[in-house]
Amino acid sequence: MEVCPDHVLEGLREKKKWFLRAEMIDNDTYKRAMTVSDFNKGRSVQDLQLKTWDYGKTVNMRSDSIWQDDRYLPTSYSHPHRNDNVNFPEQEYNDFFGGTKGNAESADYDKNRLSLTDGTSTAMHQYAAEKRINKLKGAVAAVNEANKQ
Repeated sequence: MEVCPDHVLEGLREKKKWFLRAEMIDNDTYKRAMTVSDFNKGRSVQDLQLKTWDYGKTVNMRSDSIWQDDRYLPTSYSHPHRNDNVNFPEQEYNDFFGGTKGNAESADYDKNRLSLTDGTSTAMHQYAAEKRINKLKGAVAAVNEANKQ
């Protein structure tokens, strides 16, 4: 250490200070986390009323789910980017037997599902057919123009 320049020794001292500070913060956080809250002071495990797994089913308790408020339930909250019959009611088909309620999303998945044999989907085939038809329309117009002359 005698041959080290002063700025290097000072950097080592600062580094040691930073590590001690970080360790102090970690220790304080641990002590805060491990303290017994005011609610639990003077209580023990014997004070608990043990319940079975069926307890929450009979009583309407709030679940511990992140989305217990049904924010992703499409009938409660509609989302404009969703292609379902909440945003597009015309997709819902009702007849005497119930129809095909809510099948728009599964139909969309089926249309875009890739086949295992050739790796293409129905949507790809429809796009290619439209492309061919549009190309033929241009060719038909060119032929008709040439026939007029």
